[in-house]
Amino acid sequence: MNPNVPFYIDAVLFIVVIIIVLFIFYSLKHALHSMDAPASKKKKYYIVTAVIIAGWLITSALIAFNGTLMDFTSTPPKLMLIVLPPVLAISYLSSSTRVNALIQEIPSSWLVYIQSFRILVEVFLWMLFARNIIPVQMTFEGLNYDVLTGLSSPLVAYYALSQNKWPRIVAVLWNFAGLLLVTNIFLIAFLSTPGPMRQFFNEPSNTIVAYFPFVWLPAFIVPFAYLMHILSIKQIIKFNK
Repeated sequence: MNPNVPFYIDAVLFIVVIIIVLFIFYSLKHALHSMDAPASKKKKYYIVTAVIIAGWLITSALIAFNGTLMDFTSTPPKLMLIVLPPVLAISYLSSSTRVNALIQEIPSSWLVYIQSFRILVEVFLWMLFARNIIPVQMTFEGLNYDVLTGLSSPLVAYYALSQNKWPRIVAVLWNFAGLLLVTNIFLIAFLSTPGPMRQFFNEPSNTIVAYFPFVWLPAFIVPFAYLMHILSIKQIIKFNK
């Protein structure tokens, strides 16, 4: 854990992770109930989901704790250790028949409403910047516009998906825009890390992702945002939810 970061800032990140985990299990419970799944099947889904989430959170935390991610000079970067597994997971989950069956039972507005958690993430990043821990380009004062996704998500979820007052294509386009915005900050963060790939040379460099709990940003929080966008698009277009 980075000793220069007060616990109240760490707490914001923990809150975001808790919100995401609670959302996953609440949505899973709703979907299984709607499918009238037997108790044994529900138990299996809950256990597998809990083991996967807890296992990855613990694994990524341990990788950060042992200092592996602090090597920014290697090729490929050691950060790939916590980036590639979520990429593979997103690829699998977005094409899984079981996940497809589950998301058909979840209200389409939910996958959009949850993206409002990104407001907290942007506040968290700004708090780090205010303490001179991350560079300005990673915040909404710089080149990070991802807060727009969080601020607009309740409007899109309510008017386009809950009340159908806006065309559903609005939600589809919003999801694509959200993917672009989260990709933008992901690339900015990566190009702000020290090492051969660095393109932003203002200080401080982005080393915070190598520490616990900040490693959960690229390892868990950002992948969750990606997955929700992809599943939401699939929900609306393929399943007409």
